[in-house]
Amino acid sequence: MRAGAFRAFYGGIAFLAVCAAGLLSGCASGHKQFLYAAGPGTNEVFEFRVQSNGTLLPLGTPNFPVGSNPAALLPHTSGDFLYTADFSGNDVTLLDINSGNGNLSVPVSTSIVSPVNPTNVFATDIGPISLAMSPVSPFLYVVNQTSGDVTGYTVDPGSGSLVVIQGTPSSPASPFPIQPPSHPSSVAIAPTGNFLFVANGTEGTIAVFSIGGNGALTQAGLPVSVGTGATPTSIAVEHSGRFLYVADSAHNAVAGFAIQSNGTLAPISGSPFAAGTAPLGLGIDPQGALLFAANSGSNNVSVYAIDSSSGALGQVSGSPFPTGGVGPSAVAVDADTNFVYVTEQTSHDIAAFSIASNGALEQIKGSPFGVPTSASTITLVKR
Repeated sequence: MRAGAFRAFYGGIAFLAVCAAGLLSGCASGHKQFLYAAGPGTNEVFEFRVQSNGTLLPLGTPNFPVGSNPAALLPHTSGDFLYTADFSGNDVTLLDINSGNGNLSVPVSTSIVSPVNPTNVFATDIGPISLAMSPVSPFLYVVNQTSGDVTGYTVDPGSGSLVVIQGTPSSPASPFPIQPPSHPSSVAIAPTGNFLFVANGTEGTIAVFSIGGNGALTQAGLPVSVGTGATPTSIAVEHSGRFLYVADSAHNAVAGFAIQSNGTLAPISGSPFAAGTAPLGLGIDPQGALLFAANSGSNNVSVYAIDSSSGALGQVSGSPFPTGGVGPSAVAVDADTNFVYVTEQTSHDIAAFSIASNGALEQIKGSPFGVPTSASTITLVKR
């Protein structure tokens, strides 16, 4: 364990190494990690095994077909399934993840009736762009950019299959509208599973929803402004559920908010925090010590230490770090906080870095690793 073993405290930053069984995901050993990436163009998910040194090795079936223009990837909390949001297909595709080799496959149907439609494809509203799954309840949500709403599903824990949330007489049914009308770009859920946050790119706001016991969403007041002229592209919640961060590509910054007990957002002191040019994607390590921003315009990655008390961000020494490619877009951090991976849309590749004990990044040998598409979404699964 490297950077994930520390927690940053400001005032002369000190680092505390921690590894307690059952508390930090990075303390387990003997597991395999698999990386999946996708983007518009080839309608495929690209599959890799993460080697012990962080290099990426294509799997036996390195690419797998999905729906039209995959815009987002999301593993089930169990790691057994992978979901893709297919922007042009207006649907979500469900795939099985082989626990031994990481290969993807279409789930096998046990029905004796031949289905009219594929059993692993589930309709959304128009333009699904981002996915989030509750860490405590069997609910999955998709934000639809074109129709400006959220489709919610109940997830079958055994098969990964999705059923649209119907609501009750006293609560709404899916899809859940965003008011006033907006063009959502990203979604995140609080670790406690009680709030859902939606970044609205064109409007420069964040909408907050309460999640009911049946998964129905109720919008909590009017969306919160990220700032005048802001364009939020990606949203991430820190692992304790106290802090939320938004990449603002219009102002070359990352905005930070403290999440109140009722889900409302209050700006963190010092926010917004300077980033590179046009940050698109955000990633936070599993321990909540580091935040990474992929800067699409300056072809580098900003790395910040997260103050555990205030949520303020401080760039680590040497940040930002060049990716070696063009058009960084999305970020994934491995379960042990040893490596970070960044998709690059223009150069069609994945930049790979090792994370030093102070949070600094060093390019892994062979990086960036090529993919045959304009890679824009990425995720890691530990099995």
